[in-house]
Amino acid sequence: MNLCEFSEGGLEMSKSVDQLILALNKEYEIYKDYYTLAKNKNEILIEGNVKELERITKKEQDVIAVMGKIDQIRTAIIGNILFEKKIDWVESLTELASHIEASKRAEIIALKDKLRILLEEIKNLNDLNGKLIRQSLDYIEFNVNLLTNVELKGNTYGSRADEQDLKHRPNLFDAKV
Repeated sequence: MNLCEFSEGGLEMSKSVDQLILALNKEYEIYKDYYTLAKNKNEILIEGNVKELERITKKEQDVIAVMGKIDQIRTAIIGNILFEKKIDWVESLTELASHIEASKRAEIIALKDKLRILLEEIKNLNDLNGKLIRQSLDYIEFNVNLLTNVELKGNTYGSRADEQDLKHRPNLFDAKV
């Protein structure tokens, strides 16, 4: 191998690694946007603002679609690096970084750690939002049950309806005409 071939290979590798760093930075920014939406969703769930919840959910779906695209791009870039380095498989980004020059390795590891921390924060926030949603659904179910739970002791519309059944039956719509 002559010096020109080595330089070209190094340049090519550097280009793929730079693309990976760019993709990881973009991925971090997208997840930050998602985290902001999740925080807003948390506040909206507490307020009970259904219209705003629908708007935030729509934005989340859009961000998730972009996440899928950037994930595909990152995966393709990693595939290029593996091909260029003649590596069959790596378990993690950390393992991949061990095959990359030291100056870029530190940047990739730092980005991976930033992403990991942000993803943990998103997971915790999503867990809290899930609990709030379940709590809201339980509250709604409780209210529906209150409104629809009528004692079935007597049939007030049948021929056997007696006054005692009518007096003890809860009437949720008690209004005088």
